Amino acid sequence: MFWAAFGWGIRTELVLMKGDIKSKCRGVTARRYIEVLEEYLPTILENDSIFMQDNAPIHTARIVKAWFQERDIDIVNWPPYSPDLNPIENLWKMLKAKIIELYPEFTTMKDNKQTKALLIQAAKEVWDLLKDQLLNKLASGMQKRVNAIKTAKEWYTKY
Repeated sequence: MFWAAFGWGIRTELVLMKGDIKSKCRGVTARRYIEVLEEYLPTILENDSIFMQDNAPIHTARIVKAWFQERDIDIVNWPPYSPDLNPIENLWKMLKAKIIELYPEFTTMKDNKQTKALLIQAAKEVWDLLKDQLLNKLASGMQKRVNAIKTAKEWYTKY
């Protein structure tokens, strides 16, 4: 699982989130998520920043909510079932498409450790190739997304 954040004129690096060996399934947990936030959020947040994340369970865990509260970081309160409002979802789609464009062999490669390592490398490379203008366009379109969801009374929008 990858994590990244961006805003107008700023971005983090693309981070591979490792599984938590302390968890039952050894997947990404709220504890791991907090580790990533502690390392990377300070590099992009400013005093008046509002952080966006979706309603994934690791994002809405009590310890994560407490972490944000303790640091006085404002979080966008998303309506349920609206992850598409978050502009990073558009970015993930573009990132995947660019990976396949540059590395079409991924569509036929076997699912193994070597392929996974190559995919991680390719994803990081493509993340770095994303133009600042694209990130700025997505960031500046956020107000339109918020207005659309308000108009739709937290129901479906084109986003």
